[in-house]
Amino acid sequence: MTESEVAAGKSGGGCGAGCASVVGLLLAVAMAVLASASTDSTYPDVDPEKRARRLSGYSQDAYAALGIDRTVEGGYIDVDNHNTYDSNYCYPDGLFSFADPPVEGAYQLIHGWSIGKVDRAEALPALRRVRDHLKAEGWRITRFGKDEQLEEWSVKAERDGGFSTGITWEAEFRRLGGGSGGPCAMDPDTSQEKDEPYESYGKPELNSFPPAMTPGGR
Repeated sequence: MTESEVAAGKSGGGCGAGCASVVGLLLAVAMAVLASASTDSTYPDVDPEKRARRLSGYSQDAYAALGIDRTVEGGYIDVDNHNTYDSNYCYPDGLFSFADPPVEGAYQLIHGWSIGKVDRAEALPALRRVRDHLKAEGWRITRFGKDEQLEEWSVKAERDGGFSTGITWEAEFRRLGGGSGGPCAMDPDTSQEKDEPYESYGKPELNSFPPAMTPGGR
């Protein structure tokens, strides 16, 4: 991948220099999933632990395809080094109903990770390998190349069922980050005894950190 390749598309704003693109990637994953899967309030029952394993599996598969010999342990160290889950609320009518209250007991789970101190000579060939691997695995590549405005390169993909995955390298911070997202679902174990009320559910209870991201763990 070179700077002369077709641009990957324009990016929106962020939360500041330290975390803009990492959060932006996860937001893009979430927005793509919501746009394709959150079209009504009838979501399937999916155990959050099962969904978490599936998402971390997608991320692990893409990470292994990078061919970078580093392990990312589960948990949060800093914005450059983490491997964590996050989540969003789910709404009755998709992206254009944020004025409505969230669907009771529904959640959308996201897995995200990043590593620092990754140079261009290592990152760009690695992103090509990920693109080729995801395409071979049946993913639809939705973005590949350099952003038109920022010094960052991305590969992003989607597959049937409302799942998305992607990896971005930020030249300014020498940071490589990725993530996977899934469609909205109902937590079959949601009850009034949960710590949070339905109206702010959004964050399903998970009993473990994501597994370590390993170079050969496909």
